[in-house]
Amino acid sequence: MKYFYSILILLFVYSCSKDVQEEVLVPPAGCDSTEMFYNKDIKPIISSNCSYFGCHSQGGEGSFDYTTYAGLANRIRAGRVLDRLALPVENPLHMPEHRIMDDCQLYKIRLWISQGYPNN
Repeated sequence: MKYFYSILILLFVYSCSKDVQEEVLVPPAGCDSTEMFYNKDIKPIISSNCSYFGCHSQGGEGSFDYTTYAGLANRIRAGRVLDRLALPVENPLHMPEHRIMDDCQLYKIRLWISQGYPNN
């Protein structure tokens, strides 16, 4: 009988574990890219949507400076960049504030982060 309870406990523990599924990124139509480069692909997107004067720039209203790779990478490591981008536009925490990034730009950022956000 003790084996029955041991097996029952193992089944219970196994069934309660979370399955971690890796996100599959599918590029939007017309957004062809397999490898993102920070200087060529990501920095222009961040500059035009996030790190302009008055927002995530040095001395800007935003708390974090995204004008450098290090500033952006620190926020990615903290897990905050994708969270804010994924919020509905109506949510006051949605970023970029008062802007809607197109699907290709969002895809490129997500792909670059999934590739380990290299400084290349």
